[in-house]
Amino acid sequence: MRSNIILLIIGFHAMVLSQPIRVDLTVNTELVNQTNITPIQTLEKSLRDFLNNTKWTSDNGTKQSEVSISMLLTISSVNDNSYVGTLQVQSGRLVYDSSYISPLLNFLDDNFVFTYQEFQPFYFDLNRYNNNLVSVFSYYIYLVLGMELDSFSPLGGTAYFERARTIANAAQASNAQGWAVTQNRNSRYELIDQIISPAFSDFRDVFYQYHRNGLDRMVSSPKEAKELLKDKLLSLQNLMRRQPNSYVMRAFFDAKGEEIGQLFSDGPDVETEPLLRFLNRFAPSNSSYWTMISR
Repeated sequence: MRSNIILLIIGFHAMVLSQPIRVDLTVNTELVNQTNITPIQTLEKSLRDFLNNTKWTSDNGTKQSEVSISMLLTISSVNDNSYVGTLQVQSGRLVYDSSYISPLLNFLDDNFVFTYQEFQPFYFDLNRYNNNLVSVFSYYIYLVLGMELDSFSPLGGTAYFERARTIANAAQASNAQGWAVTQNRNSRYELIDQIISPAFSDFRDVFYQYHRNGLDRMVSSPKEAKELLKDKLLSLQNLMRRQPNSYVMRAFFDAKGEEIGQLFSDGPDVETEPLLRFLNRFAPSNSSYWTMISR
């Protein structure tokens, strides 16, 4: 039995390493006050082609299921070739032996400024900053891949997180907006730096345990899985005391808040009072989900 479990984990790991990326990109122009949106339509098509045709992962020559990412680019203003907007990024992964897609990332980047000239080509170079448009989208592709791999194996996403940090380093050096670490605003650099930092290794361990030994066992052993999920969430208390209001933990609960509320709202009974106290104290912005949890 143990060998079968190990083979299953290895299989999951190899699958993700070779998975193609499918990005469902939508560009929303409802806030743009101009009659000629043709350049934006060209941007949408070119960007979608770039995201789906670039080889982001290794390829073992076999057909594998896709990593699906949903991106919503909302453009709020256009001034010549300068664009201001927001980018919503969502991704999830299939829970073992079910049809349920567990959210991995549900993130709103509200500090997105870029330049684009119609029909300009998109070039991706991991080690070189070309423009903010390519850097931001490439960064989130690698962030999603890292989180997907981390959910299947301990620290499995490190290589992709490192690629995201390489992009962030190059962009930060260019002084592009949204990358610099400032006192009053979170940045893309800060997010990836926290994920990779040894100070947040506890979070990455919990992230793996939550998915592989918690969610992936919900069908076969629901009570044991819920107990483990509860214990792993509670184990984040020390980290959140050491790193209060950290960017990465807020991103985690933004993605997982509704799921956690639903998981503990029904099914096998487990003691939830300590979990409720923890969630209300350390993640109060998601309190509407915590009210779903059965006491």
